[in-house]
Amino acid sequence: MTCPFLKEAQVKYCLASSVRKLIPVAAAGRAEEKCGSAAHVTCPVYRTQAGEPSTTGSCPWLGESLMQYCGAAAIAKMVPYSESILSRCGNNRYRYCELYLAMANPSAVPADEVDGIPVPAGLRYSANHMWLDVDEDGLCHAGMDAFLSRALGPAERVNFVWQTGQHRATAVITVNGIDHDVVFPNAFLLTNCNLYLRTNPSPLTSDPYAGGWLFEGVATPETTEHLLQGAAARDWMEHEQHRISEFLQQLHDPNARFAADGGTFVHSLSRYLDRGQMLALFHEFFSPMRGERDQS
Repeated sequence: MTCPFLKEAQVKYCLASSVRKLIPVAAAGRAEEKCGSAAHVTCPVYRTQAGEPSTTGSCPWLGESLMQYCGAAAIAKMVPYSESILSRCGNNRYRYCELYLAMANPSAVPADEVDGIPVPAGLRYSANHMWLDVDEDGLCHAGMDAFLSRALGPAERVNFVWQTGQHRATAVITVNGIDHDVVFPNAFLLTNCNLYLRTNPSPLTSDPYAGGWLFEGVATPETTEHLLQGAAARDWMEHEQHRISEFLQQLHDPNARFAADGGTFVHSLSRYLDRGQMLALFHEFFSPMRGERDQS
C-alpha cells in the first residue's frame, strides 16, 4: 500500500542549468516558456552549451521525468519516482508519518477496547505491555500499549539508548522525575526511532499506537516470539486489569483514589504513587523480564 496523500507529477527541467528547477508539465504550457519551442535559441543557458542546433524545435537540454510529492505537505518536495519505494510514502510505513496522522487522523477511529483500554486488532502485544506492528515485507514498528501509557501518564523526557542496530530496542521515559526503561523484549534490526518525541512526548499518552510509536526496524521470526494477538491478547488484557486492581488494593492506602469509573485504574496512575510504589508497579507489570518470569 502507498500513502493516500502521495501524488504524481510529470515535470520538465533544464539539463544544462546549474540549478535544477522542476516545472510540472501541467503548468509548463505557459506562453513565456521557451524550452519547448524554437525560441529556446534565445536562452542564455542554451547559448553557453556547445553542440548541434536542435532540429525538433525543442531545446536539446530539456529533460522530463515522473516525480512524486506529498499532497499533505505545505511545500511540495519532488522526489524521483524510482526513489519513492525507499521512503515511508511507498509502503505501509506511511501510517506512522506525522503529516499523514495529522491529516487523516486515524486515531479518531474507535479501536477495540477491554474495560476502557484500547487494544487494536492486528497488533501483537508483549507481556510487559509493548505492541508490535509487522508488515508483510518485515518492516515493523513498536511502542508502549495504552495500559502502560495510562499508568505512566504524561512524560517529561524521552531518550533512546540505541537508534540503529540489532538490539532489544530501549527507550528511557522520565515521568515525575523517575526514569523508566521501556524495552521491547525481543531483538530486531533497529533502523529508526521516533526522535520527534524528544521534543514533544505528548503522543505517548494521547496516541500511543500511532503518533506515539517508539521504534522502527526489520523483524525476524524471533521478534514475534511469545507475543499475543487477537482473542488471546484481549483475554490477557482483561487478566492484567484484574491483576493491577489487586496490586493497588494491596498498597493499603485508604486515601488513595486509584480506580476510575468502571473499575479501570485512574489515568496517570504514577502521580498517585510514591517512588517506591511506582518502582514496584513497574517491576511487576512492565519490566522487560516480565515475559521470562511468566514462562518460568
